[in-house]
Amino acid sequence: MQALYKSWFVDYEPFNGTKPANWKLTDIYSVANIIYGAPFASKMFNTEGFGKPIIRIRDLKEQEFVTFTTEIHPKGHLIHPGDIVVGMDGEFRPYIWGNEEAWLNQRVCIFENKQPKRKAFVLYSIKPLLNHIEQTQVATTVIHIGKKDYDSFEILLPDESTLNKFDEITAPMIEQIVNNRLENKRLAKLRDTLLPRLMSGEIDVSGIEL
Repeated sequence: MQALYKSWFVDYEPFNGTKPANWKLTDIYSVANIIYGAPFASKMFNTEGFGKPIIRIRDLKEQEFVTFTTEIHPKGHLIHPGDIVVGMDGEFRPYIWGNEEAWLNQRVCIFENKQPKRKAFVLYSIKPLLNHIEQTQVATTVIHIGKKDYDSFEILLPDESTLNKFDEITAPMIEQIVNNRLENKRLAKLRDTLLPRLMSGEIDVSGIEL
């Protein structure tokens, strides 16, 4: 997907190497809504699985459920499979969420594509913009990104026909990525449930013919 995005929207290879005249520079809000996480109370966090999982920046890379909360925040928003999630402290990497739904904690945000199949275009449009902010920020401790930075994001918006063709190719890829990650999570959970019972002899498999 990234190679295809670069070919079409950076190098303009399908257009004889020249940017089409009807493409226009616009802000990120033309293609995406940005949804910010809520300030859930840390005193209500637990690691025993009570309530719903809550996703913090540290959870984005592995996409595992580590922390849970019983709090129902009035401004709470649930991450869903396939959402584009970005941490706003330390490093700014966009991730395609590949786990079940969970609460979005503060300093984590979602770039929600405004059109149903435009996810890959949003993903690879924001990736270099986020990387630029990360590489140019100077801080004594941890670097941060916020709404002011997002407001300055500009993208080159192609015509609808080109975007639709790109979506036709990439939407099934996104769907396959998400489905594979969800299946991997389910299989890992099944393994972790069954393996201790097999090793303890609680489950007898001696009669199974292979």
